[in-house]
Amino acid sequence: MKKVLYFFPDDVAVQNAGNKTRALELLKYFKHRQIAVDFASLQYEGPDRGCTNQTIDFVKDSVLAQNVYLLPRKPGKSNALFYFLKYKLWDLFYYWFTFPLRSDIPTFMTLTLKRAFEELLQKNQYDHVVISYIYYAELVGNKELLKGATTIIDTHDFITAQFKYRKSFNLGITFQDEIKRLDQFNEVWAISGEEQYVFGQFCKTKVRLVPLMMEPKTPSANPPEKKYDLIYVASNNVHNERSAKWFFDEVYPLLPKNIRICMVGGINKVLGDREEAEQIVFADDLDNLYTQSKISLCPMLTGTGVKVKVVEALAHALPVVCTTRGVDGLPNKTLNGCLVTDDSAQFAHNIVALLNDNDFYKRQSRLAEQAFSNGFSTETVYTELDKVF
Repeated sequence: MKKVLYFFPDDVAVQNAGNKTRALELLKYFKHRQIAVDFASLQYEGPDRGCTNQTIDFVKDSVLAQNVYLLPRKPGKSNALFYFLKYKLWDLFYYWFTFPLRSDIPTFMTLTLKRAFEELLQKNQYDHVVISYIYYAELVGNKELLKGATTIIDTHDFITAQFKYRKSFNLGITFQDEIKRLDQFNEVWAISGEEQYVFGQFCKTKVRLVPLMMEPKTPSANPPEKKYDLIYVASNNVHNERSAKWFFDEVYPLLPKNIRICMVGGINKVLGDREEAEQIVFADDLDNLYTQSKISLCPMLTGTGVKVKVVEALAHALPVVCTTRGVDGLPNKTLNGCLVTDDSAQFAHNIVALLNDNDFYKRQSRLAEQAFSNGFSTETVYTELDKVF
């Protein structure tokens, strides 16, 4: 039986972001293929420090890993001077000699985390080591500890593009830093064709397309009556905040006043109370809300990578009304169940057309179902992962 060490930094026990969907689906793949997994993540910091057992219990109860390790990124700060001299000062030296000073990629690595991870490598023998995000590429910096294990970086995103809006952004140094980190691995996983192309042009190592994956949501023989006309799922980040403001300021005034909208996710924390929509900060059953909705929205104006909310909608055969950014990462940019425009009036028109023309709606729904099956179903992506494992 093959053995994998899989590092993912965020709490998979709380499904409130698309990157966690990817992590869970990969764990399910390992389980389905009977690959032994040690799962490593980060200990909680600050007020969430006491929630450690939540992640361990979730992963073990779901039988998604043999062992779960939550690694410290920082030691406690009971004495500020002692903390600085023993830990922070050495981290600063580590950053100085390891990373380009003018790169805009943030540094989340610490020597405490690196040593904790390397202890796992010392004590165990793995066939593959999978690291999420280039922020943590240095976890596999000591090649001797790998004992011949194949190293894989699951990029999740094109990180350089995430920071292009900074005033001091240095494209050359930042992009060079990203490629250098990717080249530390035997294989790079890109989540979209666009990113596979970019990384493949510059990386010396192999770049493989491993799209987001999930199970198709088979429609019920007796589907419930649709409670919502529109569903808009968004976490709380600057890209979603900008996009939601554009939708409510520019598009919503052009829609029928009786339209029913469901807003789901952390974006509600920054929107405040909106009488135009039913607001749900966290949904225990997001599938149920998709089932109760007619159309999915993705009015993204900025941002990079595949939009998980779009793939989720396609999995439910829901037509999507979106901007150009909404189809980033989709294999086909047309005939995919998405109506695409960056014009607010046309955006509103597309929504109304789907609501008023049942035949048009059914055609878009079929295209959505086909696009999901061809590009993102577990059956499709498992075939690609089998080539690796």
